[in-house]
Order: sequence, then structure tokens, then C-alpha cells
Amino acid sequence: MTLGFEKCSGVDNVFDKDCVDLSPYSFIHPWPLVMLLLKFIENLPSQSLSLILPKDASTKAYLKRIHLDEMFAKIGCEKEHDLFSKITMSDKDNLNIQPLILCKYRDEFNAKLEYFLKMFRNFGLSEADSQRATAVIGELGNNVFDHNLGNWPTPIVGAIIAGQNYPAYKRIEITIGDPGVGFYESLTKAFPDIKSDMEAIKKGLEGNTGRVGEQRGNGLKLIQEWTINNFSGQVMIHSGDGLAIVAKKGIQLRKVHKILGTIAQFVIHYN
Repeated sequence: MTLGFEKCSGVDNVFDKDCVDLSPYSFIHPWPLVMLLLKFIENLPSQSLSLILPKDASTKAYLKRIHLDEMFAKIGCEKEHDLFSKITMSDKDNLNIQPLILCKYRDEFNAKLEYFLKMFRNFGLSEADSQRATAVIGELGNNVFDHNLGNWPTPIVGAIIAGQNYPAYKRIEITIGDPGVGFYESLTKAFPDIKSDMEAIKKGLEGNTGRVGEQRGNGLKLIQEWTINNFSGQVMIHSGDGLAIVAKKGIQLRKVHKILGTIAQFVIHYN
């Protein structure tokens, strides 16, 4: 059984409990991996959340390969880090797998952009497409730091990045999450009439910014255009209890389970 964005109801069921049970799953996509880390960051004060790893040995090895254990250590979840202590994995690298990354500061994130350019080349994209895809990551990551500057609600700050190439399907998924204030709190300063997370995401996708007095905010519009027009892809944004899915057919909005901060994902298809 697979846990991914398409299984959104399944994701809801997994993450709305005090125990995140991954035991039934044989593969876990980037989106729920970022959501998993945000869930544990949210619960750090009480430490009431627990984790059950997948039963499948290869899936556990995959989670260690992408450095999920190291990410738990970085966010202060030593108990979850220790769950991986006896798990072994092959020493052979897999260029289709992107290890999880936590960039705490904007400079640290921007320094990684050359790394992401190389990653997309390894995934099989052309030089031009690698540059476009890296630009999308750059826009999403810088949004994280723009909208949370000096206003992080938790001691853990920064952008969490996950990625995976699926060469059999010519598909790449890149997910960026942050334990920040979210679209609603960011945008209501400039647009106090916004009533919900869904409205806030829609406002952001239309090219608006919550930074009063700044004529910025077109980053998300560019992300949509590049992803859809250049890659026939999709953009997904989950903030608070709002979810937006943007594709060629337009924007779908719906209410989902509430999360801390924001998760943004872009899916691209290549030849």
C-alpha cells in the first residue's frame, strides 16, 4: 500500500491521531514525509506523538536512505531517531532518491540551489528544464523565509525539502514544507476580510502578498505558469485546513485536516 498525495483521505486518517502508524505502507511519497515532520514539530512541546515504522524492511531502509532518522534528530525527536538504529541499507547510491533537507536560513537555502540544479540533471531533465525546475524551488523556498521573517511560531524554523524521481512514469515530485505562520496569518495583515485558509491560499495564488506596502507576490503565479506550461504538471498547497490543487483545468479548493504551517508541492512530467 502506498501513502502519497493522491491518497489524501488516507493521509488525513494517518495524521489525525496521536500515533502515526506507517506499518501498512510499502512506499511513502515526499508529501506525507514532509507532513510527518511538521506533525512532530507541532507536537514537540507535549511530546505526545508516537511513530510506528513500516513493517516492510525495504521501506524502512528507504526511509533511512533519505535521512529521515537524521531529520528527527535535527528537530529534537531523539526517540524517533533511535527507531532507525538497527535498520541497515545498501551502500549503493540511487540518483532518483533525494535525501530530506532542512534549511534553517535563507542563505543556507540559496546556497543549495546549485545542488538542486545538479539533482534535476541527475533525474534526467535537460539543462533548460533543470534550470526552470530549480527556479521553482527557489521561488517556493524564498516564500518560506519572506512570509515567516521574525515571526516563526515554533523553535524549529526553516524549509523542509523532499523529492523523488519516478523514471518509469517520467514524473518528479518536489515538496517544500515549513512550520511557519501559514497563508492565513500572513495575508490577513494586508487583507483583513479573508475568512478561511482556503480563501488565503486562493489570494496568494492570485499573486498577492501579505507584506503591507510591498508590490510583490507574483512568485506563486510564476510557479503555476512554469509548472503547468513547461511541464504539464500540478501545484498543490496545503496551509492550515485549506488545500489547493492547481492544474491546466484550473484551481480546486477544499477543506482538509489542519496542519502547522504550509506544504507546497510541484509535480512535473518530462520526456
